[in-house]
Amino acid sequence: MTASLMRHLGRLVCGVILATALALPAAAQSTDIFKGFSAKAKGGPIQVDAETLEIVEQGNERISTFAGGVTVTRGNTTMKAATIKLHSDKDGKDPNGFTLMEATGTVYVNSGDQTVTGQRAVVDNKAQTITLVGNVVLSQGKNVIVGERLVIDMATGRARVEQTPGKRIQGVFSPGGIKKNANSGNQ
Repeated sequence: MTASLMRHLGRLVCGVILATALALPAAAQSTDIFKGFSAKAKGGPIQVDAETLEIVEQGNERISTFAGGVTVTRGNTTMKAATIKLHSDKDGKDPNGFTLMEATGTVYVNSGDQTVTGQRAVVDNKAQTITLVGNVVLSQGKNVIVGERLVIDMATGRARVEQTPGKRIQGVFSPGGIKKNANSGNQ
């Protein structure tokens, strides 16, 4: 291998590493997209818009099922789905307003320049996890990651994208595609 070819390959590898490093914040900040629904978002109002509402009480739990083009907003986080179930304590003492939220149908979540879509989402405030499944597409600016499942640990901020066995996770990362957020100081 010639020295020129080795330098060219070295630059190519450095470019791939740099592009990947720039894209990592998109995956890492996926935890921010659900900030309004996390256990840390105590006290903010939850706004719901839906065609129907059914409330069922089971033991100490209240399940509020919203259906028909549902939109739930808290802070700058918006979730849209065909059906959204909010599980809460009957006594209403849960500081977050709900213990579990399940969204089904085509699920769309947006917060700032971050968007994620899938077929089903579960926000579990007790377990501190968020799980999206079914053709998951996570984007931030021009950066996009596609997989079958997204699992977020709200306690650690760790996000993991998984794919169906035999398939591969796909991503498109644009250097400079993530703009600095003036409010948080994060990329």
